Amino acid sequence: MLFELLAPVVLLIALLAIGTPVGFAMAGAGIVGLWAIDGFETPAALLATGPHGATQGFSLTALPMFILMAEFLGASTIVGRMFDAARAWLGRLPGGLALASVGAGAGMGTISGSSVAATASLSRICIPEMRKSGYDDRLSLSSVASAGTLAVMIPPSVPLLMYGITTETSIVDLFAAGIIPGIVLGVLFMVTIVVWQKLRPAVAPATAETTWRERIETLKHSGPALVLVVLVLGGMYSGIVTATEAGAVGAFGAVIVAYLFGGLRWKGMVGALRRTAEITAAVFIIVIGAKLFTQFLTLTGVTQNLTSAIKDAGIPPLLVIMLIFVVYAVLGCFMDGLGMMLLTLPVFFPLVVGLGYDPIWFGIMVALVIELGLITPPVGINVYIASGASGGNLGLAFKGVTRFYLAAVATVILLVAFPSMATFLPSLRG
Repeated sequence: MLFELLAPVVLLIALLAIGTPVGFAMAGAGIVGLWAIDGFETPAALLATGPHGATQGFSLTALPMFILMAEFLGASTIVGRMFDAARAWLGRLPGGLALASVGAGAGMGTISGSSVAATASLSRICIPEMRKSGYDDRLSLSSVASAGTLAVMIPPSVPLLMYGITTETSIVDLFAAGIIPGIVLGVLFMVTIVVWQKLRPAVAPATAETTWRERIETLKHSGPALVLVVLVLGGMYSGIVTATEAGAVGAFGAVIVAYLFGGLRWKGMVGALRRTAEITAAVFIIVIGAKLFTQFLTLTGVTQNLTSAIKDAGIPPLLVIMLIFVVYAVLGCFMDGLGMMLLTLPVFFPLVVGLGYDPIWFGIMVALVIELGLITPPVGINVYIASGASGGNLGLAFKGVTRFYLAAVATVILLVAFPSMATFLPSLRG
């Protein structure tokens, strides 16, 4: 049995090491594992029905809807206007334009559950403006790469959505749970920028102040999109609509808002539909691969055995949580966040819940660790996107992002020390 367990895991690591997409790597390793344990008939039967079974769930329709909502708004001028609003309100502070990029990232997070899409949009808009004002590229690139990670935490979030579907945890509660930690993380990012500018004023020269009239004017342009998001999330939180229905309402409202207030036209709509289909297909491939690999893990009984062994050994639950996060931190250096989550949840989720931890709290912790992976070398996909989209130096970006990494780690520590940061808002729903 040991060989049947280790061989597929080694194969998975080898496939990931040579650059195989994570969905195909998990599917290949799962098929080999099933074949080694139970012969060829089991993986053959699972391949006949597994892909359809893994993606037929009605709750999964929320995924393309929220993605489409983000793509419609992202194809318009709404994102640029969010940055203009954040710059008008925060520009007078130390490192004002970098603070504005974090503010715009938080705003982008409310309309885009994809960190990659948020970072790409912010890079095209924020970094050129900071360069015009004489900002150091270390600050410009790293602040935008870090601001993009807020889309993982601030609802609607694709990772939290997939966590809820995979673990059968309330998606609405997960979205509510992400609000306070997301705000705390955004504030710590801003504190990092202010402290950095105070210690090294040259990295962020002062910018011109704006009048109150100009500030109010910026809200008129970006306000409709934020109102839409508040209505969608409020509808879910109050129970008026389910997460799936909220996604459909959000996508429909987004195309109207983007057309009336963001200059969205036919070409942009077609592009948004195409990108939504591409992203959804990529996520579904990961879901199918995870389903096959999970079936292999179920047959081996590794999850149940691991939980029993830890309980029998008397290992403190907090130490187990710390070790799990170390594993996530290491995997985040090499794997896509969504693939990493779907790969590990079949093992870690039953273990954590069996140790008495709240599944909603654990979902927010997983999202935070995914955020860390997005700015961790050597993969650090957000850093690559920020540098590539703006023509910046990758080395400078990774040097600068270290400061924001520490802010994210501090958020993880706070969430471990004060779990109510994640569980308070869901508890109000009863």
